[in-house]
Order: sequence, then structure tokens, then C-alpha cells
Amino acid sequence: MDGRGLAAALLLGAQGVQLGTRFLTAAESGAHPAYKEALLAASEDDTVITRWFSGRPARGLRNRFIEAAEQSGLEPLPFPSQNTATGPIRQAAAERNDAQYMSLWAGQALRLLTRDTPAARIVREIADEARSRLSGMAGGGPAE
Repeated sequence: MDGRGLAAALLLGAQGVQLGTRFLTAAESGAHPAYKEALLAASEDDTVITRWFSGRPARGLRNRFIEAAEQSGLEPLPFPSQNTATGPIRQAAAERNDAQYMSLWAGQALRLLTRDTPAARIVREIADEARSRLSGMAGGGPAE
């Protein structure tokens, strides 16, 4: 989600990283406005691993749908059946701007999200921070 994480991954031998959540609230994002607002209002403590929307485990924001499903005593259907079964619920929720019944996929570092920042600026900031930290390591100590 940031240059510190990118630098750490590279130091551990990764050839790159995958960033998704960081771009969901970017200016160019096509994410539903209710989804963006839910992400911006959330903290790391608001995420859970759930299979209730798709049938596959995925991290997302806890909402009323997940809470009700967990309390039902049922098990989610396997993928893709669960995804198909919840499709109309998600579509109706999107039409009503109701994030409480939408799938709100999210990583854990929500504190770094910003409203309508251009994606190019996000990439530049991450790269600059990583470069600074990595050059600090080469100079004999961690960059501050």
C-alpha cells in the first residue's frame, strides 16, 4: 500500500508487488461511490475474510449482509454458485447506494486511502518512498 511495504517486499526478494485497494478510491477508479465512501470511512479493524459473497475466501469490509449471513447458521455455497446467488442482492444494493449489502473487497491498510488522488500520483509517491528507503539501506542504515 505504500513505499515502505514495496521496499520491504523487494528486500525480501520479490520482483514486484500487487496493489489493488490503494487504487479503489483514486480519481480514475470505477468503483461504486458507496463502495468508495465505505472504504474511506473504514479502518483495518473493519475487514474480515468471508466466503459469503462469492463462495471463495476474500477480505472485505464487514457489513450487514456478512453479519446476517454469519448468524444464519448456514454455510455459503461453493464458487461460483454463491456468487451467482448473491448477484441480485449486490445489484439491488448498488442501485440503492447501499454499501451494507454490496461486496466491499479491501486489503488491510485502509488508513492510506485518499479521496480522488490521481493514480499516477499514487504510483509516483509509492515509488519515490520505496526508492528513498532502499537508497537509505544502501547507505548503511534505514531511511527515515
